[in-house]
Amino acid sequence: MATAKKRLALDLDLPIQRRLKVIAALKGVSMRRYCQAAIDKELARDEAQGLTDLPFGHEALNRLADLQREVFGGEMLSGDSANFIRES
Repeated sequence: MATAKKRLALDLDLPIQRRLKVIAALKGVSMRRYCQAAIDKELARDEAQGLTDLPFGHEALNRLADLQREVFGGEMLSGDSANFIRES
């Protein structure tokens, strides 16, 4: 069974994008795969330091996810949420 995935878009400064492209190519991997590995490595480091504990608790996060499903019915809003906040 395939793992569900979510898209993440990053706006990178051109020098960082160029460095990423070069290093990924030298390693023989795609920029996508390189970024995924780098994120996974950083997450593992943070988790090892105990940064996974939420200051407001996992129960609150679960309630928030339930509310999001209830309000939006599992659909994603089109547009940038920051723009929605600014407009309101």
